[in-house]
Amino acid sequence: MSIERPVFPEQQKLRDAESIIFGAELGNPMEFDLHGMDVLEARHEIEQALNQAFMAGEQVLKIVHGRGTGKLREAVHAYLKGNPLVEYYRDAEAIHSVGGVTYVVVIKK
Repeated sequence: MSIERPVFPEQQKLRDAESIIFGAELGNPMEFDLHGMDVLEARHEIEQALNQAFMAGEQVLKIVHGRGTGKLREAVHAYLKGNPLVEYYRDAEAIHSVGGVTYVVVIKK
């Protein structure tokens, strides 16, 4: 006899977001490449990309920032944190993308 553990809403929300990103990693999500941009330019591009993804009803946005010094990645994550259009975000887990790509789950209209 197995005992089923309750799933709390926050846990389910996280599972759903992870499932969406997993699908995006296997597919071809909307993508924005920030290579060659400074933090200010990148922030502007992310803002536009998020608005575009939201208006288009896209579930996931793939942001390619590269590995480099890590400053651009930090700036991307700082901007995404608390952004009202962002439901969830995390680094890519695919071996060729770790540290250089961030996936964002965009809120639904």
